[in-house]
Amino acid sequence: MLDELENLNFDLFHVHTEFGVGIFGSIAAKQLHVPMVRTYHTTYEDYTHYANFLHMESFDKVAKKLVGILSRQYGEDCLRLIAPSKKTANMLLGYGIRTPIRILPTGVELKRFSPDLFTEEDTRRVRSELGIQDDEKMLLYVGRIAQEKSIVMLLEAFARIKREGIRAKLVVIGGGPQLDELRSLAKTLSIDDIVIFTDKKPFDEVPAYYHAADLFTSASKTETQGMTYVEALASGTPVLARYDEVLEELIKEDVNGYFFEGADSFVTKLRKFLSLSSEELSKMQKNAIEEAQIYDADTYVENMLQLYKETIEEYDSSYVVESVTLKNDVVHLQLNNGKNEEKIMVSLERYYQEGIRKDDKLTAAQFERLKNEESFVKAYRSALKRISARDYTVKQMRDYLSEKQEASPEQIDEIIEKLTEKGMLDDRRYVIEKNDAFQAMLLSRKQMTARLRKAGIAPEIIEECLDFENSESDKALRRAQKYQNSIHNKSLLVKKQTIRRKLFEDGFSNEDIQQAMSMLDFAEDALAEESVLKSECAKICRRLERKYSGTDLRNRLYHSLIAKGFANDAVYALINEMEWEDD
Repeated sequence: MLDELENLNFDLFHVHTEFGVGIFGSIAAKQLHVPMVRTYHTTYEDYTHYANFLHMESFDKVAKKLVGILSRQYGEDCLRLIAPSKKTANMLLGYGIRTPIRILPTGVELKRFSPDLFTEEDTRRVRSELGIQDDEKMLLYVGRIAQEKSIVMLLEAFARIKREGIRAKLVVIGGGPQLDELRSLAKTLSIDDIVIFTDKKPFDEVPAYYHAADLFTSASKTETQGMTYVEALASGTPVLARYDEVLEELIKEDVNGYFFEGADSFVTKLRKFLSLSSEELSKMQKNAIEEAQIYDADTYVENMLQLYKETIEEYDSSYVVESVTLKNDVVHLQLNNGKNEEKIMVSLERYYQEGIRKDDKLTAAQFERLKNEESFVKAYRSALKRISARDYTVKQMRDYLSEKQEASPEQIDEIIEKLTEKGMLDDRRYVIEKNDAFQAMLLSRKQMTARLRKAGIAPEIIEECLDFENSESDKALRRAQKYQNSIHNKSLLVKKQTIRRKLFEDGFSNEDIQQAMSMLDFAEDALAEESVLKSECAKICRRLERKYSGTDLRNRLYHSLIAKGFANDAVYALINEMEWEDD
């Protein structure tokens, strides 16, 4: 079959089903390099009950989720996705489909339903065959006889109609799995005399039934467009329909029909219809015909041909994949659209999702999408490279990606999530691994906490994972000893003050500082005090004697040494021992 299609040299494929031949169409389009559009006709999530034999709510949820996943896969293998209504388009968008969606109501050959084609005699013949009296109103349903069409609600409404003595009958045209069940229900409700099941009717006979009916009705909420509603309106038959979003643009309340919610409102709206004057009824019938015109097949054909043209033009300007290279879980693509050459990086996951192969074509939309995602790929690669060199917290990685990469906030969130899931970002592990280094550095609890908070670690994680068991007073003593050995050429008083200040700045408590200071041995510092004093005195004196002399020089020297923490008596004695030019 693929050989046959290739020989026919098609310009475009249009697929109307997701399964069977639809799958084949998708494969053929890809292998033969032919652009493809797809029309999504069926809301499959409304049909999951057919597989839910045990009527399990959990099964139904899973089935609906699966429908969404499959719909997204099918919806992204084409260049344009056609939705017959806004309701269907919104549903597809809800599945996360990124393919451009065009709303194009399926065309109806309205001429087949034109009132000009049917006479009063045709109408009387149909009503007579159905056994409908002149004083009875005929309500018509056309469609599949199945659970999702909610025909049971119509039967319940007609049970009340019969009780209230309203002269009306319901004609149900169609076949389906629920036909026998509904016939039995009609007997149970004692309405089998006013509800007529005709089973299936030939396609060319159906228009006559629309014209014979006074009102078309349906309780279905699973339509993607509502073709039978359009056919009824085109026949000049007003519609009484159960409210559904898909019908909002088709049915106008009190203009060409009515909406109902349940059996009670059905009867209420029917009575309203029966109360119309002949002039009001004629106006509603005229409105029905006018409202249906936008669904004319000719309009549909024009719109569809334009869509085909746009799709083919887009495909012709698409990029050919000239080469595919895999490097470090990143796929490098070399592309050419006949005018420009492009290089692009895509993730291995995206490469397989898109089903890209050498010599394939990437549409402009695909190219733009992958180009936009390239910033994600680059940022992710950069993040991996950074993490391989050293540990990062979530905040540090987020800050780096925000400052150094072109990824969007959403892409950064995705990268962070991906790295976290793979265990490459773990704030708890970061704290645990930093703990030993902090202890070796003799950092206080306050210092450790401050550093971790600056790195973006949450307080509860710090409290949970950081080891605070080592004695703070022991660390304070060891840190004080280091400071004692590193401070030189200072008076003993200044040395003690400096050690205290540094311990305080390190975050140790006053109690731990006091205990550490009491345990330090300053004997050697005391012995060296005189030598330090003489050295400082000589240095200060050389600086001051450039500007001062005599008593002024001695006074300034005295105050400078006192300010550096040396004892008053020792300073006074040293100055007196010194030789001065004015002595």
